[in-house]
Amino acid sequence: MFTRSPLTGDRSVMAIEGSWGLGSAVVGGEVTPDRWVIGKITGEISVREISDKHISHAPLDAGGIQTLAVPDAQRQVACMNDDELQALRTIGRKVERHYGRPQDIEWAVDRHSGAIVLLQSRPETVWSTRDAAPVSFAAADPSLHVLKIFGGNR
Repeated sequence: MFTRSPLTGDRSVMAIEGSWGLGSAVVGGEVTPDRWVIGKITGEISVREISDKHISHAPLDAGGIQTLAVPDAQRQVACMNDDELQALRTIGRKVERHYGRPQDIEWAVDRHSGAIVLLQSRPETVWSTRDAAPVSFAAADPSLHVLKIFGGNR
């Protein structure tokens, strides 16, 4: 989850992606996640992109990860319902408020209890870096800028 749009930098929305199973299938590019864009204040879900999620990763009892086929009936079903998305929005707002800047948040749904678990949060860097970069730099000799505007040489 990004607490600002990773595509446009819009701070009024959150972008949430998810899939069945462990997030390693998404991170590794093995599955295209479902994607939602939600108004940070209003909670309006303006984008719903439900993908065909053909595989999932699951933990092995002895350690490690196994790849499983997602049942046909579940492949094109949203992996999160609206109540869960709104719960994620609430978590995202609290985390962003706590750190004072947009966040890139990893989360999971506990497969036993259904609880949403915050795994980690780090600052969003792409748009924050752009915001912090100066639009222009001061010239070593500002008079050269003025002379250039008026066509003069020094």
